Amino acid sequence: MSVEPVSEIPLDRKLSEIFDEGYGIFKQTLDAGTSQNEINKCMRAFEDATRLVSLVGMFSSNESIEEVPTENLRYMLLPYYLGRMSSQLQSQDRKEVVEVSEIYYKDFLKRCEQYGLFAKPDHDTDSLAQAVESAAIVPGAMSDKLRELNRMGYERQEKIRKYQEKKELEEKIKELSLLVENGNTEVDEDRKREYYSKLLRAAILEAQDELVSIEKEKQMLAYIAGLPKRVENDEGQGPLDRATRKHPPSRPLKPIIITRDAVQKAVYGRGYPSFPTMTVAEFYEQRVAEGIFPDAEKMKEVNKNSLMNRVYQDNAAELDKEQEQEEKLIEQDDEEYLARQRAKDEFKDEHRRGEGNRYNRS
Repeated sequence: MSVEPVSEIPLDRKLSEIFDEGYGIFKQTLDAGTSQNEINKCMRAFEDATRLVSLVGMFSSNESIEEVPTENLRYMLLPYYLGRMSSQLQSQDRKEVVEVSEIYYKDFLKRCEQYGLFAKPDHDTDSLAQAVESAAIVPGAMSDKLRELNRMGYERQEKIRKYQEKKELEEKIKELSLLVENGNTEVDEDRKREYYSKLLRAAILEAQDELVSIEKEKQMLAYIAGLPKRVENDEGQGPLDRATRKHPPSRPLKPIIITRDAVQKAVYGRGYPSFPTMTVAEFYEQRVAEGIFPDAEKMKEVNKNSLMNRVYQDNAAELDKEQEQEEKLIEQDDEEYLARQRAKDEFKDEHRRGEGNRYNRS
């Protein structure tokens, strides 16, 4: 996985502000869905928040969940939120989307396991699973058919247990969210911690189910990829076939996970040991004054791409606007736009790249 450039780390906003921006969009997708442009905006906010969490070294495999401050618990959900949002992307290659979502969910579950929030396999179903397994290895204990029935019964019982737990969590989270998310400053610390703990548990169950679905989808995509290619013209295509050709190619997805790489360590030293109450820019200036971080002259080489980063952000905003306009044209079945897209596809099919470029050739 490639290293994140330091220039991509936001320095002018607080972590809580960036997280709240992304979470606000995330809640909209749960309530009524949202556009691809909003999904991309949400992912950028969560990716920036993840970079800041990594920068300050907020989480460590050497600490327990009791040592994590209550306000920091919500940032453990970042990879889960990114997994949920990335799975909704429609303008990317589906195989790429599935693989990136899988990385996020696995990263989230790994950190939760390190903090003891759950164990693999789930301790609540160990006894039943061991009973089925022990019966399977005793000669003559049961027939293959009976073992299969027991396995199916175990899976059914596990699904019922998780469904009941999810319903209970959903009701409790809804009750606690009215207190915590409405800006009530008088909320008890224990209630806040309970709320975030319930969110984490619900996300763990959801991530486990999503990984099962992802594994099945990967198998399906591998099967489809192995099928012989069909040659079709536009007249023979249905609405679903045409829809797959409407979206212009997008840049590859790159997962941003909570980690601290060698470059960040070399630039920022050991990092800030607790949650920042100031902006990252203020925090950096304080560390320079203390002699822990290099001064501005030494950072010029590191930040030499900052101007290009601004250009990239401007271009990204412009591309988002163009993509949103294209989505509207597609939804309205604009004949002129669709005709242009078909003409482009036909031209690419009939002309090889570089064909006709004969300038300065012998």
